Amino acid sequence: MRVAFFSEVYWPMVSGVSLTVQRAVDGLRERGHVVRVYSATYGRLPGEPDRPEVHRSPSRALFLSPEVQWAFPRRQEIGEDLARFRPDVAHLATEFSLGLAGLRAARKLRVPIVASSHTDYESYAARYGLRWAVAPGWRYLRWFYGHAVRVLCPSPTHQAHLGLRGIRHTAIWSRGVDAERFHPRHRSDAWRRSLGVGSDDLLVTYVGRIAPEKGIDVLLDAWSRLGDLHDRTRLVFVGGGLMESEILRRELPGVRLVGFRHDGELSAAYASADLFVLPSATETFGNVLLEAMASGLPCIAAAAGGPRDLVEHGWNGWLVRPDDAVALADALRTLLADGMQRRRLGRAARATAESRSWGAVHDGLAATYECAMRDGRAAAA
Repeated sequence: MRVAFFSEVYWPMVSGVSLTVQRAVDGLRERGHVVRVYSATYGRLPGEPDRPEVHRSPSRALFLSPEVQWAFPRRQEIGEDLARFRPDVAHLATEFSLGLAGLRAARKLRVPIVASSHTDYESYAARYGLRWAVAPGWRYLRWFYGHAVRVLCPSPTHQAHLGLRGIRHTAIWSRGVDAERFHPRHRSDAWRRSLGVGSDDLLVTYVGRIAPEKGIDVLLDAWSRLGDLHDRTRLVFVGGGLMESEILRRELPGVRLVGFRHDGELSAAYASADLFVLPSATETFGNVLLEAMASGLPCIAAAAGGPRDLVEHGWNGWLVRPDDAVALADALRTLLADGMQRRRLGRAARATAESRSWGAVHDGLAATYECAMRDGRAAAA
């Protein structure tokens, strides 16, 4: 099978969507399929080669999220490259300039289309002061997704969200986790010491983009309410984004920014924590939450979106009201004070993660493509 992906975000850019597409590409290639990826241009280290499957379009940083590149596809060039590749199916992983270029090229070649929805744009619009864009945005998305045989959703909660807005030809494309790469054995005393965490101190960790839609302001407000706990607790942000300056400006006690971490350092950053927190109320799945669970961490998450499908409150994690700093502070106080509870939640979280392999996810994705190809042939006939 020959699969063409169209995605604004891809290696070396780090985000949930980018990493999910990279995982899918690698998983499909391991199964003998041939993959081509059409993406934007991102900076690489000097002398670092690009991935061989990628066709790059010129791009510029997106004003809302400078870490994301907005592509300016050369439509004729993409169409000719896609015709040479001869795909069996086109997967539109993002809905804007590259997704639109992929849609036009695939329709011209009469290639079956699969789309995927990764982002809760409605919630993003509210946080960026763009509520006026919600109604026209849904009109566009209904039109865009209407060309796909299936629209893949990362969680049942997001699938229901699309259904309520008139997009019902959906299926689940879930997420897995590498339970060896993210494992409690990667806990590192050296990592904790580098953050100034003493042997009797507790470390709370956030991993992900440090952006307004991720609930960073809620976490900072909650942290400011912990008072006396600041003497023995630390909060570390692993990642980067627009709200780094706000974190630095507030100068809250015990808070550190360490930037993006990769490979073994990322594994250690997770496993070396005592508690993981995901305050975002906009997650359609929550990849970082599953990685933290695989690392054996007790996790606090907002009871919204995808995390509701991963976390059973009080059994394998702790859910709090979305966008509620008081509720989040109460949850932090409760779990920081109860080591037995943290250990129990961490064991159940690890068991949950062990049941979610990437292999099963990739097999399901390939099966979806096969169905799309059959449906496309039937429609053509």
